[in-house]
Amino acid sequence: MVNGDFISDSQIKDILTYIKGLNHGDMLRMMFFCSINGMRSINFAYLQLKDIYNPDGSVKNVIDLGKDKNKGKFAAQYYVNKQFKKEFEVYHEYLKKKYGDKLQPDTYLFTSQKMNKPFNRVSISRIFHDIYNKFGIHGASHLGRHMFITKLINNGTNPFLVKTLVNHRNIQTTQRYYNHNPQQLMNAVELAKI
Repeated sequence: MVNGDFISDSQIKDILTYIKGLNHGDMLRMMFFCSINGMRSINFAYLQLKDIYNPDGSVKNVIDLGKDKNKGKFAAQYYVNKQFKKEFEVYHEYLKKKYGDKLQPDTYLFTSQKMNKPFNRVSISRIFHDIYNKFGIHGASHLGRHMFITKLINNGTNPFLVKTLVNHRNIQTTQRYYNHNPQQLMNAVELAKI
């Protein structure tokens, strides 16, 4: 198993509340949502408005990323659920207030101190590590993918669909990301009673 920590929905809510109080909380919250919706930091570090939003400002149903915004030499697709879409809508309003007329289709969603310079992936990992550490959780930006995979599989999603949703090349990788918890183990052994 790549990561043994199991993170509950209530812990996720606590983390989101904590993030809201931080400097650049809106940006960090959106990064967190990208992570817990299965994206790698390389995917969301280089997101531009044109990747997420249609010309009319609505959020796309599928985020298509070229190989320059994904691990390896492969393109990636991420499907956007209703909650994720709503978060992107709210974030778009934040970006419009922040940049005004300077907001363009090639503007990066997450920038450090310089306008339209993508956020450094190492910095993203460090920020996530620090946030999780506040809650006694061992992890960094990639932990969100673990949560996404685990939640989908726990809710009965076919692991082969999960593999496709997170852009893994083989099912063994997806299996390594799956985390179980003690209650699931107890529920499983209860199925074996006579």
